Amino acid sequence: MVLGAFIATKIVVLFALAWNRVFIMDEFAQLGWAKYLGHGMFRTVWPSKTVGFTVFAKLADLIGWNAKSVLLVGRMETALLACGTLAIVYASARAIGEMRRQSGLVVLILLCFSNFIERVFETRAEPLATFFGAAALLVAVWGEPRPRRVFFSGILGGLAFLSTQKAIYLDVALGLALVGDSLLHKRNRQAVVRGGWLVFGWSVPVVLYCFGFGGNHPLPIAQNLVFGPLGVASPQTAAEYGGLRHFVVQTLIRNSLLYLFCFGGMALALARLPRLSGSRRIALIFSVVITALVFAHNQPWPYIFVMALPFLALWAPEAFDALAGKPLYLAAAWAVLVIAIGASFVRNVQTLRLDNHAQLALVARAEKLLAPHDVYFDGIGMLPNRAESSTLWLDRHAILETRREGHQSEAWGIFAHSPPKIILWSYRMEAIEPVVGPLIRESYVQVAPNVRIAGIRLRRGQATAFNVPIGATYALYDLNGVLLRDYFNLDGSDVKQPVPLKRGPTVIVFRIGPPEALLLPEGVYAGLLKAGADDKSLFARVYE
Repeated sequence: MVLGAFIATKIVVLFALAWNRVFIMDEFAQLGWAKYLGHGMFRTVWPSKTVGFTVFAKLADLIGWNAKSVLLVGRMETALLACGTLAIVYASARAIGEMRRQSGLVVLILLCFSNFIERVFETRAEPLATFFGAAALLVAVWGEPRPRRVFFSGILGGLAFLSTQKAIYLDVALGLALVGDSLLHKRNRQAVVRGGWLVFGWSVPVVLYCFGFGGNHPLPIAQNLVFGPLGVASPQTAAEYGGLRHFVVQTLIRNSLLYLFCFGGMALALARLPRLSGSRRIALIFSVVITALVFAHNQPWPYIFVMALPFLALWAPEAFDALAGKPLYLAAAWAVLVIAIGASFVRNVQTLRLDNHAQLALVARAEKLLAPHDVYFDGIGMLPNRAESSTLWLDRHAILETRREGHQSEAWGIFAHSPPKIILWSYRMEAIEPVVGPLIRESYVQVAPNVRIAGIRLRRGQATAFNVPIGATYALYDLNGVLLRDYFNLDGSDVKQPVPLKRGPTVIVFRIGPPEALLLPEGVYAGLLKAGADDKSLFARVYE
């Protein structure tokens, strides 16, 4: 009863965090890819990673009625997926011989890991891959792993891979577990049969994926599957971030007591490896391999540990079983676990303070400033239901590349040849400002914190150069977004607004009206403009 209450409370906390917690930059883009499914994916847009999560995220795209709702529905969808993963972990614990109480303890310990409860709802591919990876393991250990069962397990492993190529870790772990279990008993033929059926099952969804997106030309899709993420996951890219091993230290310190039980239980189980039941041995080999691969990953961002923690948690009960005949030590172990659980709740409350309110307010404002056919750019994809002038993803690698290439860079080309109506400003745009700044300063005006729009700020009686970025009908507005009926001078001639302007340089003189005015593409701006400096904390502390 108490155990169930703790688990239920943690699940409530999981959904509260999913609704409230600050978004990391990757989440916007990963949700936003869904808008290209069916019209552009693998034709005009070539994603560097698999799009399995994009298919999953399409549901949020279909349910959501605006950008903000798409983001929150996506979070809720992924949180529900996390509940499915919890159920699979519980079933896996039962399948390898744990009683109901121990299996519930596994779920509670998993929910107490900060890297799990704070990351498993993020709209990224890792939670989906983990779901399929956990399901693949469950199928493999729920009874004797006969060919049909191994084949189905391989299919699930293939679906994990199609969620993110990073799931190759899960597939390798599953293969080594099934084959290794046979080899430990010197059943070489069985090892070959298991490996063959696993690879066959894995290849089925992968082949269907290639033909589904490539039609009569599946080879380019297959090539993208293999080589697409290499530039993203290369050691060079990891080095550009200055090394990320401190996140390994971070998770070990924050969850030290929980890791003590999990690693301790795993070590105890390894000491009895030859004597374990087949299903327990398979699960143990799988857990050891996936843990080693995830912790050795060259870009161990905090969310990647989601792929290992469900399988680490399976072995926590081993520590309590080992102390069953030593009441004093057992009581001490339970006391330590209670402290760890209590600390995790404190951490959850602190994390809830890192809310997404400012991010969602920016998204809502920017969406209202854009007509459905307008395009924007931010290098992040904060508006998942609006078209971007380019899908350029401004990660650290792209920023450094932009700085190196200058006028030859893709970022320069965006603002020189296909400029957006709106720019959403963050530290990533700030980082490339030395390159693209000359194309922005006389073409865009800040109308709210973190929002630039095609237009110019005019001061009464002062000639102002305006390099029109997009051809459109422009009109004068006061600083509150109210339409002005005043005339202005365009390149030496008085004109009555609104006036169509073509791309290119022009000089504007605003003669009659308030001290300052804004020349913007014709639209409704009342109540949408806001004075103030950019909020530089939009993405602060997202990995704390």
